[in-house]
Parts: sequence; structure tokens; C-alpha cells
Amino acid sequence: MDAIYSRTCDFRLVSTYVPLLATVARAMVFTSAAAMLAPDLPTHVFVATLVLSAYFDALLHVGAASSTIGGHLFAICFVWLARPDGVALLNEPAGPGLAANAVWVAAVHALLASYTLRRKLPVTVVPMLAANALLLGCHLWLASAPFSVAETHVRSACFYVFVFTHFYIFQTRSQFDAAAHACIGQHVGMHLFFVSRVFVAASLACTVCMCARVFVQNQSHHDSEDRPRSPSRARATTEAFADIEDMGELLEQLLAAKAGHKPEYI
Repeated sequence: MDAIYSRTCDFRLVSTYVPLLATVARAMVFTSAAAMLAPDLPTHVFVATLVLSAYFDALLHVGAASSTIGGHLFAICFVWLARPDGVALLNEPAGPGLAANAVWVAAVHALLASYTLRRKLPVTVVPMLAANALLLGCHLWLASAPFSVAETHVRSACFYVFVFTHFYIFQTRSQFDAAAHACIGQHVGMHLFFVSRVFVAASLACTVCMCARVFVQNQSHHDSEDRPRSPSRARATTEAFADIEDMGELLEQLLAAKAGHKPEYI
């Protein structure tokens, strides 16, 4: 499992995106199957079917990095189990529900901002995940509303793209080890399943902006390394090497004098 978390990817290669697309496709199939089975199966049978399906899917894809860092299909399973009954609503939450959305999205992007700005947060993994779970519970209590199956497909794709981006873009900037960093990504990305559409769009826009900033920073760093050195700097480096060579010659002379000197005994 550590080998999975230590992998890097080249975003210039098409093959990088194939595992991600395969994971998104599995999520789409799972969502469609759950939507078809929900009206016909008893509640307890439907719950058992979802859990067992997600469990065996995780066993089959335990070695797939893009699936592992996204928590396989357990996030989709949780969404269906926590999905309230009723007809999908088009209205946006107001009052406490709006505040719950805003606080949750702000907390997630405060973490991403710490990656982007290379700032270390004074918090460990467990309190961070506990706070995210608390925000999720508050949202389910204050602003939970059913949404359509088509919207579930879109939110699922956004979730796995967010987790994939969080892991690989910010992997070298995280203050946590790779396994903890992957665990954080699949938890903080859960807000994309539950917050309103406006906050989903705002969250994705903020993520794109932070990824662009990281790309510009990395590009500037590579350009500074590839830029030719100035004549004065090159001259200083040459003089430093000359001083080192002179010291080496002096040391050789001292060793030779010491070897040629024979002490006289009285």
C-alpha cells in the first residue's frame, strides 16, 4: 500500500488519466444500478446490496492507485445511504443551511491554501477528519435535500477529479505523509456531494486557481534552475574552486614535509 501512495504521475501523458476515468466510470455504473434497484428492493436489502457491492469492488481494485486514493466506491455508497427521501429540489438552502455550506467549503479550502502557500497547520490528521465529519453531520441535519440521479453522476465525477487533483498536485506540499495525505483527500472531498450547486462551482473554481498557482510556482522554480549564471556569480565560483585547490596543494606540502622530517633523539 505504501508503494501506491508514493507514486507520482506525469500530467502530460494520456495514460495518467485512464485509471481516473475508469474509477469515474465505475462510480457511474454504481450510481445507475443503485437508482434502478432503490424502488424495488426493501430498505434493508438495498442497504446490504450497496455495502456488499462497494466492499467487493474495493477488494477487486485494491491495487489501483486512483481508486484507492478516492476510497473506491464507499463515498458513493455513503451518499446513497444518507440520501433523504423525497423529490429532488431545485431551491438552494437558506439560513443555517447556507452557513453550513459556507463553513464547510471555507474549511476545505483553508487546507488547500496552506498547501499552496507552504504553511504548516497546527493540527494533526485525526482532529482534522473529526472536524470534517462534524461539518458533514451538521450539513445533513440543517441543509440535507435530495437531488436527482443525473446530479449524482456529476457530483461523483467532481469528487474523484477533486481527490485525484488533491493527491497529486499537493502531494509534495502536504505536511503529512503520503498515506495520511490520501486519507484526508477522500474525506474533505465529501463536501462536493452535499453542498449546494453554487458552493460546488465555487469550490471547483478555487481549486483550479490554487492548482494554477502551484503550477506557476513550480515553473518559476524550474526556470530559475535552468537560467544561466551571471558572470559575476560564475567568477565567484571559479575563485572559490581556486582557493580550494590552493589549500589542497598547501596540505600536500605539509604532509610531504612531515614525512621527510625525521626527529632526532638525544
